[in-house]
Amino acid sequence: MEEGQPSATAIAAAMMRAAHLVLDGDPKIFQDPLALGLCGIENETALRATLNTLQSYLTQRLPPERAYALFRWMRVNPTMRQRYTEDELDKALERGVTQYVILGAGLDSFAYRRSDLAAVVRVFEVDYPATQQWKRTRLRELNIHLPNNLTFVPLDFEQETLADGLRAGGHRSELPTFFSWLGVTQYLTEEAVFTTLRYVASSAPGSEIVFQYFLPESLFDDENRRLLALWKAQRASVGEPVLSQFEPTNLAARVQALGFTQVWDVGPEEVDARYLAGRTDGLCTPPHAHLMKARVGSVA
Repeated sequence: MEEGQPSATAIAAAMMRAAHLVLDGDPKIFQDPLALGLCGIENETALRATLNTLQSYLTQRLPPERAYALFRWMRVNPTMRQRYTEDELDKALERGVTQYVILGAGLDSFAYRRSDLAAVVRVFEVDYPATQQWKRTRLRELNIHLPNNLTFVPLDFEQETLADGLRAGGHRSELPTFFSWLGVTQYLTEEAVFTTLRYVASSAPGSEIVFQYFLPESLFDDENRRLLALWKAQRASVGEPVLSQFEPTNLAARVQALGFTQVWDVGPEEVDARYLAGRTDGLCTPPHAHLMKARVGSVA
């Protein structure tokens, strides 16, 4: 990640949320009307040109059918994880949770889209200072006002802990909190992943986290391994190499051992059944992308 710039991953995720609205049919998996503006692309014409360039890059390296499959995965992954997370957040808010912490927020647009929840939930966006500064500049350029329920938590993990950053931002650790952590864990070491999960496990009863993780290539057939290898090479080329991948059963056991009372692994089959059933455009969840939800304490 270049100094003073958001990560390439943050920009790509927002661009693919925008691409889903332009390229894919109805019903949409997830509606993010702010994604195009946040990713820094001027308009839909420019977006289509960028997407054509990306598709050409893929077809030069893969047979057309596989290239198209990978391109669809790239659109589905950021949209399905956002949809699932915000669905689970809605359930938490119904139970009375009033704090939402977005870890590695990137160009997430929740706080700016959901003005209807401004009086219901306090939102904390946690990310590197340079990424947040870039985002805040982009928001000003788009004339998007910062909602009163939003707090930016600029955090350099080499200088302070997540607990310190949230405390400084006014987060109330004695109250249950919903955490999301999307598109991040694969770029961190296992130690860093479990340090954060350990902190969340120490949160107030009723707290939950939804996070995404990737499966190792050893669990897939040759064709999917080739697709994943190309994707990993592309991430490494922009300075964001994949560092962590987990086997679901083992990860669930390790997460529960941290102190979470309930753990749910949400794989592609469940996501497809929930959000993609009956589609005719071939959209499906990437086989390597899993979501996990974990809860602290019980829910009355």
